[in-house]
Amino acid sequence: MNRPGHIAVIGAGVLGTALAHRLTRHTARPGAGTGPAAAPAVTLLDRAEPGHGTSRWSLAWLNSNGVPDRGYHELRTASLRAWARLAEEAGGAEWYRPVGNMRWADPAPADPDDPAEGGRLAERVQRLRQWGYAAELVAPERISALEPALRLPADVSQVAWFPDEGYVLTERLIATLLDRLRDAGTGIRTGPAGHVVGLEREAPGDGTTEGEGAGSGRRGGGWLLRTADGGTLRADAVVCCAGRWTPEVTALAGAPVPIVDPTTAGSPAPGLVARVGPVATPLTRVVHTPRVHLRPHDEDGGATVHLEAGDVRVDLHTPAEEADRWADTLLARARALVPGLAGARVLERRVCVRPLPLDGHPVIGPVPVPDAAARAPGAAAGDGNGAGTGDRRTGSAGGLYVMVTHSGVTLAAGLAELVAAELRTGRPEPALEPYRPARLFQD
Repeated sequence: MNRPGHIAVIGAGVLGTALAHRLTRHTARPGAGTGPAAAPAVTLLDRAEPGHGTSRWSLAWLNSNGVPDRGYHELRTASLRAWARLAEEAGGAEWYRPVGNMRWADPAPADPDDPAEGGRLAERVQRLRQWGYAAELVAPERISALEPALRLPADVSQVAWFPDEGYVLTERLIATLLDRLRDAGTGIRTGPAGHVVGLEREAPGDGTTEGEGAGSGRRGGGWLLRTADGGTLRADAVVCCAGRWTPEVTALAGAPVPIVDPTTAGSPAPGLVARVGPVATPLTRVVHTPRVHLRPHDEDGGATVHLEAGDVRVDLHTPAEEADRWADTLLARARALVPGLAGARVLERRVCVRPLPLDGHPVIGPVPVPDAAARAPGAAAGDGNGAGTGDRRTGSAGGLYVMVTHSGVTLAAGLAELVAAELRTGRPEPALEPYRPARLFQD
């Protein structure tokens, strides 16, 4: 992998913004031993307002709570430590909330997707403790002291407490990082100027290093990005952090990276989120219960609560009236646990699409794209359904890199450090090897 002089990052959600910020820092990753490699020039692009897509509606819960895969667990816990480092260097008091998380089980599960029901909650706590993760079972009396806003059901006899978990306020985080990127002279393109509609590989000798794409010290061999406003941008490497739009963006280069299709009826990718308030006694912790998940939401300066639940079944075809009924149901469930919500109403609700990789694991790394010679100038980049020109399995990585994952907020800080180190040094990071995109293109 070459060291690119100019990197275009497509997608200004939590992942893309954290990566752009890390790329502009002098040290890509603490302890990485990367030497004096200079920070590359970076341009961050988004077709909408940064942070107002999935990132804005995420529960933003920082955790490695229910992951049975030890390697994936270690990747997540490493990212929790990375969040603490990022908070120290980037105004974390505004957006970082390592306040802990609590959850309890129900002998008659209401959430079919929650593996923590009944005795399995104790098993989870025991496994996590064996792995060195902070977890314990506590009596209800202690929970009442930790979260005064909460009224536990009478039949709850023990609660799992995870003190090192928490959440981030994503809009404040992204705004903070964008300010720092602007101060560093990073190019930020939004709206039509940030909407990438074409990705073309340049042959060596094409193009120029003049202008915004300068920094590689060589001519051609990179990428030409075309945007919806008719503009162009040259870059040595492109990183796709486009979330649910990953297949469409990577298809522009002839190598659509597949994820779970959010548009099919019954797709698990969409989920309902509700914001409710006001709340008389503000919630301070993340709370997971069999019927509703809650976290504080104070980004707008008011005392409100973010609500989700695993048993809510909606998709992109759900009628608005049905989504409204589900939001009211979430509020009713939350009122039973938080008396301060007695006078609350649903302030916002959204059927939000979460990017879901096909096997549930992150997809991180160079994308096998067709060789430039296999594509005639102006040839179609693919039909968006997996068909492209050339052989994706044997084609050159060619400076097209993808980052798409569920639990994007949890992983963002850690992945930003690892990916920035890879891009800046040209050396693969061993921690990312299990998550390479090439696995998705194997027969």
